[in-house]
Amino acid sequence: MSRALNLSNFPPSAEVIGFSARDHYPDIVFTREMLHPPGHSRRSESTRDVMVPVTESLPKRILAIFMELGLLEALGEATQSESRFVARAATYLQMIGRRFKQYWQSYPCELSMDLVAKHSQTRNWQKSTIRCLSWHPLCFKLAVATIDDTVRIFTRNPGVTPILRSSLQKAVTCLAWRPYTGGELAIGCQSGVLIWSVDPTSQITRPLSQAVHLQHGRHQPVTAVSWSSNGELLVTASINDTHLLVWNVDQQRCVPMHRVKLPCALVSYAPLGYNMIASTIGKDFYLCTVPPERVTRVGWSTANGSLQSFAWSRDEKHLLFVTTDDMKLFYMRLSGLKSASYELAFPLVDLDQKLTDGGLAIGGKAQSLAWCPRDRFLAISFKNTAAIAIFFTNLAGLQINIDPYCLIFGVGVEYPSCMCYQENYQQEYDSDAQSVLTIGWSSGRVEYYPL
Repeated sequence: MSRALNLSNFPPSAEVIGFSARDHYPDIVFTREMLHPPGHSRRSESTRDVMVPVTESLPKRILAIFMELGLLEALGEATQSESRFVARAATYLQMIGRRFKQYWQSYPCELSMDLVAKHSQTRNWQKSTIRCLSWHPLCFKLAVATIDDTVRIFTRNPGVTPILRSSLQKAVTCLAWRPYTGGELAIGCQSGVLIWSVDPTSQITRPLSQAVHLQHGRHQPVTAVSWSSNGELLVTASINDTHLLVWNVDQQRCVPMHRVKLPCALVSYAPLGYNMIASTIGKDFYLCTVPPERVTRVGWSTANGSLQSFAWSRDEKHLLFVTTDDMKLFYMRLSGLKSASYELAFPLVDLDQKLTDGGLAIGGKAQSLAWCPRDRFLAISFKNTAAIAIFFTNLAGLQINIDPYCLIFGVGVEYPSCMCYQENYQQEYDSDAQSVLTIGWSSGRVEYYPL
């Protein structure tokens, strides 16, 4: 087992090595003018400017405030009633509610989309031009979600870029390609999940049919989607629901699974499909086995904050994760592949913020992890610094060794918004590179970085 590392004396920024087939990678740069038609924002602002106040009845005002801000704020409005009885009753109930709130508050009283941004893998999610990226596991196909609620599919053919857009597709949070299909994509968003089917041979830029909309009760916004290894099932998590949902997408039916104490933020099947991990918006997270094996669920708690990001090794024997409040990379080792039995986690790398020899800040609280398909390169992005730290990892049985490899910086003041590895790189190309890290920068630029 390697000793605990830190970011001191990290190697300088890496040099880009050449692609043997660079022309296959599309040049992608999104601008605000491209994503927001000229005048769009101004029309919205002018519409607000010409709105005039109207007199609404007290019940309507109370209902509107209840729907938007919650019960206590609605009771506050009710205290303004001309009826002395209603005002006194509302005051009394509001006082009781505040007392209960001190003891009952089990998770942050934040608006849903604020919680989405807090637990997102994407830095500055609410304002990020690029909201998420996803490579198809079997073919050269990259899905990119942008702030205008659009998902674009990039392939080898630069002349055809399918565009996925729907009135139901608002505030996209996550993407996942369905295994063993050419073009089925699950998109998690504010209204639930949309399943799009994109014909891989189509020469038109829009799909032939509308998306299938999956929604269930209060399970929205959906903050994580993950397909089972065989593509039969889809598991989803929502920061408004204490249940995970497992969907049979073909039948459009779901089964609530693993009710926990707090709403769930992240969920993912492990690569082989034997295990699953789910995190809540609190300190708790869960490791579960997946049917048809005997289902077990083991609860864990972080020392500080909640689970921010995680990454499995391909054999499911090693799990790396970071939390929202700790500046450390943690490591857990699996004891039994099909028993969800892991040994205690311990810090593997100290990520405290440092300065490079050139005076640039690196490290700090982590934003996202990405581990390449060959378990060779681990990428870590951060919440408040602009460099991506790349570590070289070597797995030997149940042992892991990790060493600093390089730093990746953007151009000028840009920082990484989101990142992922190309899943099928080794199957397609013969080059010196072993993996390709795809980075969505804050400027709206997508970069491919061979390692």
